[in-house]
Amino acid sequence: MTNHTIDQLLAILDAPTQAGTSGMRTETERRQAAMNLGMLKDPAVVPGLLQRLRAETPGCGVHETLTWATVQHIDTALPEVLAMLTDADPHLRRTGAHILSKVGDPAHLDALTPLVADEDVDVALKAYRAVAHSGAEQADKALDALAGRLGDGDALQRDALTAAFHRFGEAAVPALTAALTDTDAEVREHAADALGHLGEEAATASEALATLATDEVDAVRLAAVSALGQLGETAGPALERLAASGDPVVAAVARRFLG
Repeated sequence: MTNHTIDQLLAILDAPTQAGTSGMRTETERRQAAMNLGMLKDPAVVPGLLQRLRAETPGCGVHETLTWATVQHIDTALPEVLAMLTDADPHLRRTGAHILSKVGDPAHLDALTPLVADEDVDVALKAYRAVAHSGAEQADKALDALAGRLGDGDALQRDALTAAFHRFGEAAVPALTAALTDTDAEVREHAADALGHLGEEAATASEALATLATDEVDAVRLAAVSALGQLGETAGPALERLAASGDPVVAAVARRFLG
C-alpha cells in the first residue's frame, strides 16, 4: 500500500518523463503510482484515473497499468467505460473494449458486439477478445458477431479471431461449420482453419471439412484437409478417402496425417 494521497499519485502520473526535465518521473514510478491508485479502496480515485487513462499513449506500460487499475474500480468506472465504446475516438473505443475484456462480465456483451465490426482494426481486435471473454452465457449471440468477421484482414487479425472462437470450444463448431459453405472463399478457408485449431472438439465437422476438401479453390482445399488432420481419430475415414484424391496436394497432406 502507498503513503501517498490520491492527489500525489495523480501528480506523479502527470509528471513528464523526458530526460532533463524538472520534476521528471521514470516510467516505473508512474506505473507504480497507477498501481497504487488501483489498490486504493476509494471511489474518489476514479475521475482522475480515467482522465489519465484517456490521455496516456495506448500500448505503453503506464497505459496498461492504468487499465488494470480501472478494472479494480469497475463498479464505479463502468458508466464511463461503457461510454468509451461509442466514442468517436478509436483510441477510446479500443481502451473501453480492452478494459471490459479483462472484466469478462456477460452483462456487457450487448455493448461489445458492435465493436467486432468496427472499421478500426485495433478496436476490432480488442472487441474479439472482449466478446470471447464475456459471451459464455450467450454464446450464439457472441459467435454470430464473430462469424461476421471470418476471412477479414491480415494474418494477425485472422489469428486473433481464431483465438476468440477457440475460447468457446465445441460451442463454436456449428457457426464455423455453417461458414464452410459461404460464397466467399476467404471465409470458407478461415472457418476451416478455425475448426482445425479446435482440434478434437470439432470432430463433428469432419464430413463437412471432407466435402470442403473438394472445393474449387486451392487454398480452401488445403485448409480443409489440414483442419481434418487436427481432429483426431474421428477424421480418419475422411482422410483415407482424401488420400486417394485427384488433387495431389490434398492427397499428400491426407497421407501425411494418416502416417
